Amino acid sequence: MVYFKGMNDDKNLVNEKEIEEVKKEEKEQVEEINIEKENSKDDKQKKKKNAWKYFIYLLIVLVITVIVLWINLVQPVEGEEGTLVYEMIPYFIQNMNYGFLALFLGIVLFSFLLNAFMMFLYARLYQRHYKYHQGLASQAYDIFYSSITPGAYGGEIAKVYLFNKQGVGLSNAASLMVMNFIVYQTCLIFVGLVSLCVNFNQILAIPAFPISITINGNPIPDIPFFIFIILGFLLNLLTMGLILLMSSSRAIHNFVINHLINFLGKIKLVKNVEEKKESVRLQIENYRIELRRLRSNIPFSILVFSLTLISIIVGNLYPLLSGLTLNGFNGMENVNYFQKIVDCVSFSNFHQMVTGLIPIPGTAGISEYVFDRLFGANSSYFSQQFYNLGGANLVLLLWRFVTFYLQFAVCGIVSATYKTRGVPIEDRLMPVSNRKTVLTLSIDTIEDRKEDLEEMTKEKEIKKNKEKREKKEEKINK
Repeated sequence: MVYFKGMNDDKNLVNEKEIEEVKKEEKEQVEEINIEKENSKDDKQKKKKNAWKYFIYLLIVLVITVIVLWINLVQPVEGEEGTLVYEMIPYFIQNMNYGFLALFLGIVLFSFLLNAFMMFLYARLYQRHYKYHQGLASQAYDIFYSSITPGAYGGEIAKVYLFNKQGVGLSNAASLMVMNFIVYQTCLIFVGLVSLCVNFNQILAIPAFPISITINGNPIPDIPFFIFIILGFLLNLLTMGLILLMSSSRAIHNFVINHLINFLGKIKLVKNVEEKKESVRLQIENYRIELRRLRSNIPFSILVFSLTLISIIVGNLYPLLSGLTLNGFNGMENVNYFQKIVDCVSFSNFHQMVTGLIPIPGTAGISEYVFDRLFGANSSYFSQQFYNLGGANLVLLLWRFVTFYLQFAVCGIVSATYKTRGVPIEDRLMPVSNRKTVLTLSIDTIEDRKEDLEEMTKEKEIKKNKEKREKKEEKINK
C-alpha cells in the first residue's frame, strides 16, 4: 500500500505541475490580450488625434481662404466707380482666352507628371520594380499633405511612409528624400541667385509692408518688402551652404561642432550642448552619405538636377499664364514677352522665398498677400487698363484656384482612395507628427544607409576592376 501511495503522490505532483503550467500559460495569454487591447486603444487614440489635427489644419485653410476671397472680391474697381471686383467676373469670363486657359491647365498637369517622374527615378535606384503610377501617387500625397500642414512638412514625411508601403523600404525612402532635398534646394538657390541679379532694381520698387501703427504720435515706418525676399534667400543659402561645407570639409565640420556650438552654449543660445553636438554630427553625416551617393552616380545626378531646374522654372510661369488667360496684357504696346517670362520666374521665386518664412498650412493668406505685392499693388507687370478693371484680383484668384485649390481637391481624393498592397483603409490617413520629419527618420536609419552605400561602392569597384581586366585582356589578345 505504501508503494502505491507513493506512486499516487508522484502522479498528483505531476498533475499539479501541469495545472500550474496551464494556469501560467493562461495568465500570460490574458496579459498578452490585455497588452494588445491597450495598444489598440493607444492606436485608436493616436488615429483620433491625427484626424483632429487634419481637421484643424483644414479648417484653418478654409477659414483663411474664405476671408481672402471676400477681401479680394469686394474691392472697389478703380476704373469703374461704384463697381466691386466680383461684379466684373462676368466680363472677364466672357472675354477669357480659353486657349491660354487650356495651356495653363496643361502646364500644371505637365509639372505634376514631371515631379512624379522624378520620384519614380529616385525610387528606381532602390526598387527595380517600382512603377510610374506609384510615383504619381507619391506626388499626390506630397501635394495634399504639404497643403494641410504648417511649413509643408507633412508632404515629405507622408511620401516616406508611402514609399515604405510601396516596397521601397523606410531607410531607402528616407535616403531618396534627402537626395531630393539636396538637389531641390541647390536648384532653388541657383534660380534665386539669378533672379536677384537680373531683377534687383525691381525688387527695390516692390511696395513696402504697411505698419500703420503710431507710438506717441510718431508713425512707425513701413518695412521695405525686399527685406523679406533677401531674408528668405539668405536663409536657404546659409542652410544649404553650411550643409555642403560641413559635409565636404572635416575642418569646417570640426570647427562648428567643437567651437561654434560651445560658444553658442556659453552665451545661452544653445541648451544641452553635448546633445546638440551629437545631433548636428548625425545630421551632417546623414547629408554626407547622400552627397557621396549623388557624386558616385554623375549621369543620374545631372538628369535629376536638370529635371528639377525645369520643374522650378515651369512652376514659376503660372502667374504669366493666369494673366494671359484673362488678357492681362491688352492695351500694352510692344509687349516684350521674353522679359515678362524672366520677370515672372523671378517674382514667383521671390514669392516662394517669402512664403517659406511663415509656417501656415497651405501658406493660406500669406501666399495671396505676397502675390498681390509682386503682381498686383502698384505693379506694372500687367497693363494699366487691366488693373483699372480689377484684373489683378481675378488673376490672383485664378492662379490660386488652379495651382492650389484644384490640385488640393484632386490629390486629396487620390490620397483617400489610393490602394497600395497591404494597407488597410483605416491606415491610409498618414500620421502627422511635429517630432517626426524626414531628417529624424533618415538619422534613425543612418547605419543601414551607410552599409548600403558601402556595398554599392564595393560593387562599383569590382565592376570597374573587371572592366579594366577585360580591356587589358583585349589589348593582349590583339
